[in-house]
Amino acid sequence: MNDGPEKLESFVDELARGQPLRRAPPSLEARVLAQLALQQTAMPWWRKGFTHWPLVPRVAFLIASYGFVRLAIAGVMSLIAFVGSREVAGTAISWVHWSAEALSATASMCSLIVHTIPTSWLYGMAFCAFALYALLFGLGTVAYRTLYVER
Repeated sequence: MNDGPEKLESFVDELARGQPLRRAPPSLEARVLAQLALQQTAMPWWRKGFTHWPLVPRVAFLIASYGFVRLAIAGVMSLIAFVGSREVAGTAISWVHWSAEALSATASMCSLIVHTIPTSWLYGMAFCAFALYALLFGLGTVAYRTLYVER
């Protein structure tokens, strides 16, 4: 008696999956598309995509974004300069000074290594990475369509 609900569930599942797919009536499809178009036109510009914004807000947003990025970079650089200064090195948080110097040395070494690699190799590695990513994306799409999409 315990397997009764599971049998019923699997029976109903098989029955429902065996039904042919049906297309929506043309009148319903037209009404839904008209409602979607009406909602799209009634939506304010700031709720639409960036390309639908007026020119002035787009330019203002780009300028403000650039300013915030510059501000963040300046803040990080001043924090690194403060942490690397001699005043901080003499205080009780000398581990912060040591870690800042270690990070700076690591960045310098990575920069030196990257500058010794020929640019054609770097471009080749970037192209190879992009090709492998595209291959992975394509294989994922094929696997999804093969395993989950019913025809």
